[in-house]
Amino acid sequence: MPCDCQEDVLACRFATGGNFDEYVGIEIDRQRAKPAGPLRNGRLINGCAFKHRRVDYDACIGNPPYVRHHFIESPWKEDTVTQIENQLGIQLNKHCNLFVYFMCLGLLKTNEDGLVALVIPYEWVSRPSAGAVRDYIRARQWNVAVYRFKTPIFKDVLTTASISIVDKRGRQGKWSYFDIGSDFQIQARRGVTDGPDGVLPYEQRGSIWAMRGLSPGSQAIFTLTEGERIHSGLRGSDVVPCVTTLKHFPRGIHVLSRATFKKHFIDAGERCWLIKSYKEKRSPELDIYLASIPRERLNNYTCRNQKPWYNFLPHPVPQLLISSGFTTFGPKVVMNSIGACAVGSVFGIHGKEQLTSPRLLHHLLGIDFEKQVVAHAKTLKKIEIRQINSVLNAFALQEGTNGRSSR
Repeated sequence: MPCDCQEDVLACRFATGGNFDEYVGIEIDRQRAKPAGPLRNGRLINGCAFKHRRVDYDACIGNPPYVRHHFIESPWKEDTVTQIENQLGIQLNKHCNLFVYFMCLGLLKTNEDGLVALVIPYEWVSRPSAGAVRDYIRARQWNVAVYRFKTPIFKDVLTTASISIVDKRGRQGKWSYFDIGSDFQIQARRGVTDGPDGVLPYEQRGSIWAMRGLSPGSQAIFTLTEGERIHSGLRGSDVVPCVTTLKHFPRGIHVLSRATFKKHFIDAGERCWLIKSYKEKRSPELDIYLASIPRERLNNYTCRNQKPWYNFLPHPVPQLLISSGFTTFGPKVVMNSIGACAVGSVFGIHGKEQLTSPRLLHHLLGIDFEKQVVAHAKTLKKIEIRQINSVLNAFALQEGTNGRSSR
């Protein structure tokens, strides 16, 4: 009895193949449900999959929606999390993506020997936000097979997709990984990552730590190019230097100096000035600039939760800057000699004491991160804050100085 527990059924395409006695499709959008034609031994229910009461299905298949936790509406989110936690007996990470909810739903809807097969981001096999679900599956020793697509299959979706199958009938606790090539040929993988050491661990901060780039509300509002700064009449005292990306910064340059900042950020037209809107005393020019922002541009989570909307909390100045994203080997790392703020996808590295920055810099540049992280999308890899912390903790231990400068 396959159950299509998803919200993108579109003519119940999962019912077009295979042999089954009964098929139940669930679609919340009436317009999407209309094209569904006659179903062999099946029916389509218009409604929310999480309100569907029937259980004990032999299989649950689907392509659930991918929605970040910021955009999952309340109180539906809280009610659904409570329902899942009570029924599975787990504590769900409130920062997980919506597709994780659907994974849990599939596990709940299938019988003891059931099969759950979902098209979901490959990242679920390693991200902490899905850790409770992985632990739940491992505790029951169900077999898992994960088929990672090596090429994009969804237009404009920046994530690596997979077909992930949980086989409740298999009780060996075996996790198998495969790649699906552009020709749809399947090849076995060594494990979650391409390297022998597996995924970089996630650790809490120590004496040296990484901090996520500042998210003031909207980079288009709070960070300016040199031209935008001049056009808005803002002076140097109204802004501080910032780095929103290291994408175009030459890999061979390891120091963000006044000269390199001017050449590769100011003169290159990058967003390199963070407005000091958080200051209690602002210049008339900065107040005029803030007043000129249309209200419709403030409809984001951060601005809605700041009072006033421009009053973000600044971060401390990092001693090193590191890009969270990279394509080969590892991310770019630079010493922050001008005191620039890290914004967005650029992370900052901080220490309780003045760091031995050159030594730490070369340590980070010598690590093959590519073999220890899960691919994010296409050739893009991303490293998480707590993964960087694990590397920094190991460096501090290796130095034997708790990250302090040996002067």
